Formats: sequence, structure tokens, C-alpha cells
Amino acid sequence: MRSLRCTIVLLLIAVFGLHAQTDTTYLFYRPYDYGSMSMVSPWNVVLNGSYDVLQLDGKNRRIAELPYGKGLHNVWDNVVRHPGATISQIGWWKFLRTEVLPLTFNVDGGQWLPNYQLHLIGGGMTYRLLQEWYHYHGVDGAGWWAAGTVAAYHILNEMVEAEDYEGYNTDPIADILLFDWLGVLLFSNDDVARFFAEDLQMSDWSNLPMITFPGGELGNNGLYYALKWDVPKNNRWSLFYLMGMSNMLGASYHINAEHSVTLAAGARGKDLFVIDGRARVLTTELVPTGGIYWDRNNSLMASLTASGQSDQSVILQVYPGVADIFGARTGFWATWGTSGTMGIGITLQQAIGVGYRGR
Repeated sequence: MRSLRCTIVLLLIAVFGLHAQTDTTYLFYRPYDYGSMSMVSPWNVVLNGSYDVLQLDGKNRRIAELPYGKGLHNVWDNVVRHPGATISQIGWWKFLRTEVLPLTFNVDGGQWLPNYQLHLIGGGMTYRLLQEWYHYHGVDGAGWWAAGTVAAYHILNEMVEAEDYEGYNTDPIADILLFDWLGVLLFSNDDVARFFAEDLQMSDWSNLPMITFPGGELGNNGLYYALKWDVPKNNRWSLFYLMGMSNMLGASYHINAEHSVTLAAGARGKDLFVIDGRARVLTTELVPTGGIYWDRNNSLMASLTASGQSDQSVILQVYPGVADIFGARTGFWATWGTSGTMGIGITLQQAIGVGYRGR
């Protein structure tokens, strides 16, 4: 076990240090003062990524009350102390074909999909985006700072997802020991990063996180990534894919050289339920969703989405640069749920928003 821990530490040091002392090629970060790109910051990444699961129905959004100690204990035991024993509860072959290898395509065995989308590709892109952000803002050792931010939000994400559960839990093993650091390694390669940035136009379209009152809850958070592939021999249309808690396919129409409008539909998570109690194997109940998006230079300006969720059935987001107040770059959020919930909020560029959430 000691050798496993040493191996993990050495891998993390080697991978996270790849870009620590090198100049940055800016592929994902653009210093726009409008849209979703204007909201990119380490603190928004942590809020959106660490608490991503709170988008689901019925979750406790009072983040000051969450059982972080139990969550950390859960992650430590299953990832560091006895990952082999945890995997043995369900069997190594089931673990590999449901968590690691894309071999099972039903709801009960598709845990590998978010691992590839949000930890390997999404986490890797976020590392590169933050590395460029830190470099642009003159922070020495930008690669180390980006690595630390990504590691912190991934570990906190697993702690929040564990809630107050105590026992065997396979979910954080594949994420932390495999996909998270492989994503950093993958996007440390300029050719890979350039493919996603240029050929697939991958962009961070994360939500506008809000601290809402009177309950002191976290509202409207969530990491989202948009990808576009230009239709050959056509300068107007692109195929579109959004990945995050919602996964949507659609088409983008380029209105002009800067602005595009996108229509997309798919499925989003509604809640989690246990399918194998031996190691707390979870799956997500999916409901239909769809949305319309307006972006400027792939920086999301506004979105309107609807889904089968009950807490947040309809969500409107308007990013800074659309309707500024007294010269300040201001963003807005509003939501309504079929359960009777509603919320509104306001934010400033790169800031954490403030709002109201109630019934």
C-alpha cells in the first residue's frame, strides 16, 4: 500500500509539473469582458465543479452544513487506504467495464461516461484553461496553481458526492486514481489541446453560481462544456454538443463572424439512486431537456433551458456584457420549478452572485 501511495504522489508531481515553468500557448482562455469567458476564475471553477451534484433535485444546497469531514474520510479510505478491497466488493471486471472501459451502455452500467466527459476531457480542459488564466494574470508557477485548483475541486467534488455515507465506495477511485490526472496529462500535450480548442472549439459554458438567501444556499452552479464542429463546405452551420449534468446534441447557426445561436436537446440528471449497495454504485435518473443558446466568439452570452427536473424546470441565464448596469458588467439568473421553487440573482464579472431562492 505504501508503494501505491508513493506511485500516486510521483505521478501527480510529474503530471502537474509539466507546464509549471513553460510559456503558455493560449488555446482556451480569452480575456473577454463579456459572456461566460468573463466569468472564468479559480473560485468559480471550484464552486461550479466541487458542488456540481447539487444541481440534482432534492439536494441540500446549504454548503456550510455539508458533512465535509465524513466525505473526506470516505475518499481517504476508499482511494488511499483500501481501493483494492473496495473494488473487490463488486469485482474487478464489473468495475473495469462500468467505470473505466466504455463497454456497458445501459443506465445501470454507464458510470464510465461522466468519467470520460467530466473528469478526463472536462477536467483536462479546465486544467489547461486555468493554467492559461493564471499565466495571463502574471502568477508565477501557473501550472502548479492550476494543478492545485483542479486537484482541490476534484477532491471536494468527491467529498460532496459522498455526503454522510460511510463504507465502501467505488466512485472516487476511478476518478481520482485514473481519469483526473490522465486529463491533466492529455491536455498538457499542445497537439491534443489544440485539437479540442480549434477543431472542436471546446469552450467553458459553466453556470453563474449564486449564494442565495434567506437559506444561505448555493444556487445555479454547474460545470458545462460546449463543443462545435463546423459542417464542411458550409460557413453557417456547426454541429453542437453540450456536456455536463445535461448532455445535449444540436446545431449552431452563425449569424455573423462573431455571434451564433444554438438549439439543442437531450437528457439531464434528475436524481441519483443506488444500484449496488455493496460499494455504493450510483446511477442517474435522466429526464428530457432542451435549450437555446446565444454566444459571441464561443463565449456564452445567454441561455434558456427547460427540463423534467422539478427544482429547476426552467433556467434563464444572461451573462455579463448583455445588459450592464451603471457601466458594470452584470449577469442575471432566474429559475422556476414545477415543485413551486423559484430563484433570481445578479452577479458581476468574475464574481460570485447573490440572489433569492424560495417557494
